[in-house]
Amino acid sequence: MAKNTTQGFDIWLVLIIFFFGWLGIDKLYKGGGWKLALVKFLLNLVIVGEIWNIYDFVCAIMGRYKLNPLK
Repeated sequence: MAKNTTQGFDIWLVLIIFFFGWLGIDKLYKGGGWKLALVKFLLNLVIVGEIWNIYDFVCAIMGRYKLNPLK
């Protein structure tokens, strides 16, 4: 179900980020592992992660989503 590539528009990824991105489910969907999802969830508890969630949402719409934006 999940594509392994990071290029291209994936409607399921956009919907997952929009509804469940604050839980880190998008990182699990793309195969990032539970540690990355946990970090995103914990950052969302202190509101800082919302910036990360908005960034992921915009990148997913543009087709440039990455598991780790620093790489």
